[in-house]
Amino acid sequence: MNRLIDRIVSQIAADGAVRTPCESRILESALLYALLDKTDLRNEKLGAFLDSARPSGFLDERLAHATLHGPGDPGPVLTYLQSYQHVTGPRKRVLIEAVLGIVGELPFTSRPEPPHYGPQASWTELTLCAIGLLHGHARGLPPDPRDLAQLISRLEGFGAESVWEGNVLAHLIALHALHNCRPDSPLLSKGIDAITRTANPDGGIPFIEGQTVWVTALAGTALTLAGAPEPITLRMADYLADLQIDGAWGYTETTTQTDVDDTTRCMHFLRTLAPQRYAEALRKAEKYLVAMADSSGGYSTYLSGHAAETDLTAGAVIALAPSWPRHAPLLNASLAFLLDAQREDGSFAPSWTASASSVLAHVLQALTQAPPGDPRIPQAIATATRYLARTQNPDGGWGHQPGAPSDAISTAHALPVAASHGSEVSRARAAAYLLSHRRPDGGFTAPPDQVGPRPIPFDYPVLADIHVLTALAEQARENRSVGGSMSLR
Repeated sequence: MNRLIDRIVSQIAADGAVRTPCESRILESALLYALLDKTDLRNEKLGAFLDSARPSGFLDERLAHATLHGPGDPGPVLTYLQSYQHVTGPRKRVLIEAVLGIVGELPFTSRPEPPHYGPQASWTELTLCAIGLLHGHARGLPPDPRDLAQLISRLEGFGAESVWEGNVLAHLIALHALHNCRPDSPLLSKGIDAITRTANPDGGIPFIEGQTVWVTALAGTALTLAGAPEPITLRMADYLADLQIDGAWGYTETTTQTDVDDTTRCMHFLRTLAPQRYAEALRKAEKYLVAMADSSGGYSTYLSGHAAETDLTAGAVIALAPSWPRHAPLLNASLAFLLDAQREDGSFAPSWTASASSVLAHVLQALTQAPPGDPRIPQAIATATRYLARTQNPDGGWGHQPGAPSDAISTAHALPVAASHGSEVSRARAAAYLLSHRRPDGGFTAPPDQVGPRPIPFDYPVLADIHVLTALAEQARENRSVGGSMSLR
């Protein structure tokens, strides 16, 4: 593990943050290219990226082609949209249709249902507002004064020279709407400049400017479990504690939108490292989490009352479990939510990740925090473990979904479950898979596991190293408890 520790430590800044880039994506690159085209600007490197980038799926293919060569046959696109299903429902289809409309792949249809600015995540509200304006413009209507005022107010409120809430995608869609309504607005030119500055060396544009809080929390937890020097991890934890907003955290240091996912990951790191040192931050975070639960004990990402999800609820249980006596009624309800969410085959619905093993491992970690006595918990763990055993590939690894090619991140999520609850054979095969896929420099490569907007993947390469280090550290701890040994140096 030492080489992985060294690799991650080398990417920690002096203030304790892990600031690594998000890889370029066709979606945002196409939207910026189209915006530059509207404003009579050119970016040859951006065009070269769109021409050479490997599409991650059908949507990428059509976006790149439409941006560079014009629209294609609408039939396959309409079929794709008709089959588009996701937990976020019609709202996500409205977004995809708008993106296709912006690059000219499909004409804008009649305006969708009037967008609801709230209560949603801040970037969802901005995006829905912008989409309403885009549809109105396509129909030859003057901009709705309320929509336009809302759009301008939100853009002005964050700072014209910054990527809005760190979210490049939402900012781009808003700028397309602003161009239609106020093409001479300084918010437009300054916004284009801010987004252009996010370009990667390949010329492409990322989904988000950064996710420093998320990556630092995960890296800090991995390093703590692996026994990295405490001065390093304390510096990381101090950095995160200083970014707490009203008891919670957002995904990066520039956002004002907090969420359950980042909050629970930060709490887990702070509590694992030094619970007394960060007692006040943890107390505030517990208060936030208690307020975010819905009546079923379930948790959504951004706002209480939205559809609760398994992965978020598992994170809340893990974060609150050390204070179980104080929150017993809530945590018992959350456990029941998790148990009821298990599918017949033992798996759980994915959330912000593509891999089935990610949410499964998170739920099992939550279930093991519960006081003994509920017979459903060992049954659920056994059912989930059998699911993992059935879906392990012949090469010893796991892919995003059953039958998919193995990858390091999905396997890293599954390895601690195999080590704690599965067979020695399954554990050994998984560890051997990881060992055989280590690069000469000691690092790991994997396809993107994160999705956003769901289910569109985006890539943070550093997460492969972080997840593998976490898995190896947890397995080493399990080995010590049973007298075994395994090393990956």
